[in-house]
Amino acid sequence: MKNDSLYKGGLVLLAGFIVLKLGGVAFRIICMNMLSVESYGQVALFLILFNWFVLFATFNVTLGMTKFVSQDPKKKRAYYTAALLGSLVIALVISGALTIAAPALSALINIDPGVVYWAILAIPFAVVYNMGIFYFRGIYDMRSSTLTDAGMTIARITMLVFLLYAGFQYAPFLAFVLSFVIADIFLVIRNRKVMDRGSEISATFKTMLVYSFPIFLSEFLRQFSMNLDRVVISGFYSATEAGFYDVGVALCIGYLIIANSYSNALLPKASSSQSDARKRRKELLRALKASAALFALYTALLLLLGQAVINIINPAYIEVFEFILPLSAAYMLLGFLTILFFFANSIGKQKYAVYAGAVFAFLSVTLNVYLVPIEMYTGAINALIASSAASIAVIGALIWNLERSRS
Repeated sequence: MKNDSLYKGGLVLLAGFIVLKLGGVAFRIICMNMLSVESYGQVALFLILFNWFVLFATFNVTLGMTKFVSQDPKKKRAYYTAALLGSLVIALVISGALTIAAPALSALINIDPGVVYWAILAIPFAVVYNMGIFYFRGIYDMRSSTLTDAGMTIARITMLVFLLYAGFQYAPFLAFVLSFVIADIFLVIRNRKVMDRGSEISATFKTMLVYSFPIFLSEFLRQFSMNLDRVVISGFYSATEAGFYDVGVALCIGYLIIANSYSNALLPKASSSQSDARKRRKELLRALKASAALFALYTALLLLLGQAVINIINPAYIEVFEFILPLSAAYMLLGFLTILFFFANSIGKQKYAVYAGAVFAFLSVTLNVYLVPIEMYTGAINALIASSAASIAVIGALIWNLERSRS
């Protein structure tokens, strides 16, 4: 697939992201249907903590590996091996530190300490999975990436249903971890011949880490900012309110599916076109236009079918539609911001994403802490819209100025 267009690569990845993200939505739907609102809130917070923890455990070396593999395929074995082994070492260190901090963290956000421990347990398994998936994307093997995502999703949903019916107390968390284990076994077998036993692993990992650390910083700031609302709601109120709000977020997941698909397709295309500013800009505009069209389509489907879907799943959550339109607007902004972040990182301007991410995080913390205690859901949405719009303005202005100077 190396010679395929960004459109085709994006569509193949889109299929994988649809399976993966809709699998995540199905995971939430099953939990919504079979658990109490409070227990569902615990699951929603687990997913947020897990994503934060994994970012720290990898420093986003996954994107660095994708970039270097796409630019220098002859060294793909060295890049994959270094990224995998180096990230596993970091994961173990981070897991140990988080285990010590878990009781204080759980008390701060009003959740069961067991939820935090399960999120920590998932870290090393997620690291192996992410390295394998992003390696496939680096060599533009989108088919393998999509099939792996699909297999893991099917395994996760199957185990979740079985464990819930078996009455296991921590069924959602165990199913989540075991699905990564199954995917990891496949990836280790699939990529066993890619492992490199050379002596340059440490230096190779350092090269990727130097490139990736600013990306990690910007991505963590973005992920932290876009998920902070539910954590703050839980801290000021309870996991029950956080879970209710998370249902609205789950309905808006389509915007992120679309944005992530074209962001990941854009990364290798922009990385390999750094010397051709015109081609690079053309690829960015393609990703933005394609995403905007799909955003509009998704919004229409959400307004047309959303309430009927919630009524089928659990009518207790129907009041989510009182704030779904402004929340949709917020997630469209997040989708465009995601594409701009990936573009800046792919052309070596990680600092642009860091600057925008810092603005995003500062405003998100400030506005959520101020507005959520006053307006709860409305306050969280307004904080998300304002902080993401400001971040888009910052990174958009920086990219515009750069591209104009290169014209």
